[in-house]
Amino acid sequence: MKLLQKSLLVVILVLLLVVAQLFFIKSEKGGSYYAFLQNPLRVIKKQDSPLDTLLIPLLLKEVNQKRMMYRNLHFINECLALLDIDEIESKGEYLALKSKKKIHKSIRNKIEQNAKKFLGYRYVWGATGPKKFDCSGFTQKVFKIVGINLPRVSREQAKVGKYVSFNALKKGDIVFFDTNHRKTGRVTHVGIYLEDGKFIHASSGGKKVMITSFKRRAFYKNRFLWGRRII
Repeated sequence: MKLLQKSLLVVILVLLLVVAQLFFIKSEKGGSYYAFLQNPLRVIKKQDSPLDTLLIPLLLKEVNQKRMMYRNLHFINECLALLDIDEIESKGEYLALKSKKKIHKSIRNKIEQNAKKFLGYRYVWGATGPKKFDCSGFTQKVFKIVGINLPRVSREQAKVGKYVSFNALKKGDIVFFDTNHRKTGRVTHVGIYLEDGKFIHASSGGKKVMITSFKRRAFYKNRFLWGRRII
């Protein structure tokens, strides 16, 4: 019984010494326990402790476990401090939107490039290519190249996509006109908006695919009905 008591006393004494040594260890990091977790062997040996031989084999395993726990918690806390869930979601939405805009811009540029390849091609009523077009045959062909299928005639194309007013037009939007001698409000002509107040179309008056400026040709500005945004 006395032997057991002595053994327990020794264990308690050792633990107290261990705690005392950990408590009074100084480090440049500003926390003794932090330094000990980072490198227990260096800290203990640096102190020239008489308990080196006892401390190292008893505590090294536990210290390694606590060290990993500390580092994991530290990493998680740093992440949480930098970004909360709402910020992560909002940034994800922002990146997705940014990527979507880049794709749309690329498609609009391709539409412009493909449309301009047909400049000078003859206008023929009812033609859909490859060497001659009417107005809706031209728009149908250009959009088909980029993988978008439009209806055949202009009045049906005018129902596709999102309505766009004149002042909100962007490159790649489809523009519709009433070119009848007397205005009826019905779609009779279609083209593709470019930029700077210009659009490209297969013109019955010009007898070819051409670029027209709304500023120079007030007729088209006066006969404009609406635009449609497919992209």
